Amino acid sequence: MDMDKKNMLERVVKAARKAYMKGFAAGSGGNVSIRIQGQVYISPSGICLGDLTQEDMIMLEADGFAPPADKPDSGRRRPSKEAGMHLACYRSRPDIQCLFHLHSPYSIAAACRRQGNGSRAMGMPAYTPGYAMRVGRIPVVPYYRPGSRELAEAVSDVICSRDSLLLANHGMVAAGKSPEAVLAAAEEIEENAHLTILLGDRGIPLDEEQTEALFRAGGTV
Repeated sequence: MDMDKKNMLERVVKAARKAYMKGFAAGSGGNVSIRIQGQVYISPSGICLGDLTQEDMIMLEADGFAPPADKPDSGRRRPSKEAGMHLACYRSRPDIQCLFHLHSPYSIAAACRRQGNGSRAMGMPAYTPGYAMRVGRIPVVPYYRPGSRELAEAVSDVICSRDSLLLANHGMVAAGKSPEAVLAAAEEIEENAHLTILLGDRGIPLDEEQTEALFRAGGTV
């Protein structure tokens, strides 16, 4: 394995382990991927992100499956069931190099909230300038079965124009140019989600105009 590939794989598993330590995934939940020299590597199904190593990362073919067993990078495990979602996002965004799908509890809670009329709330208000600059008005993708083609298409349709989103009853997705940037975005999202749940209807968030102005000034991750 060349040094650049080894370094990038070590960076993504280090970020994944940090995400687990912060409580952004429980058990074997969540999955991470990275694009290196045109190839996508993803965490395997059934492994805890807190235990992930670079040797665990599986190289994907274009259809989302691992290479045949006679290829050295095939490994013994199957790739995450969300491999199709990761590949669809990379196809829609040639500029991103890394993608995390996390089951962070406050983000899930924020994506499950209902509005006063009983319908599902879309996104969450921005409570801090840092969040508004890096994330902005985050959308919520409706619930689709995990691992389904419908979920992959819905997520890639959003990621084609922004770097993060919430998944109803499921978690969050964040993408970016490096594992460190993606983890930082996930931290911003989970912190803002925590504030959203903590404050409920008592909070005073930034208004839409303030949020949009900060987002335009700060850009995406």
